[in-house]
Amino acid sequence: MDTLRGFDRDSVEAELDLAGFEDEMASEPPPSVGQDERRMQVRAYNYWAGLLGTHTFPPVTTLLAGAYPDFAENAVLLHFDEGIEDPAIKFVGDKLAEECGTQSSIERLSQVPGRSLLSRITDHYMQIIANQAPIGFEAEFVNQHARTILYRGILLPFSS
Repeated sequence: MDTLRGFDRDSVEAELDLAGFEDEMASEPPPSVGQDERRMQVRAYNYWAGLLGTHTFPPVTTLLAGAYPDFAENAVLLHFDEGIEDPAIKFVGDKLAEECGTQSSIERLSQVPGRSLLSRITDHYMQIIANQAPIGFEAEFVNQHARTILYRGILLPFSS
């Protein structure tokens, strides 16, 4: 039992029966948040939720075919077809690529320049694999130009 001072360890310990709750398919899609929203992470979540249908994760085929949403200039598409250690980067939006300062194309996560915004965003990708759910985050860091960057984002899982 929870108390104002924390968990009451003297109470009778009862085991939680979670039978019947594992691996359930979503019965209805998650709710959309603020349809007239300007924040990119909310628009990205709404885009993702709109593609779910009856699936646990929306299919990635549209993105792999090159049909990107309106916020794509600030997006990255990681693809785990060859494993999770060094995922392929199938798409990097123009603004993220510009901020990286790289003149060559980035094909694998290991090629992302350190201290770039793209490196900070992609640092969160293992959380998606562990949680199998969208992961939102916000933080700050000092970039390669010695500027403090405040950022906010969301990583969204897709499936093939």
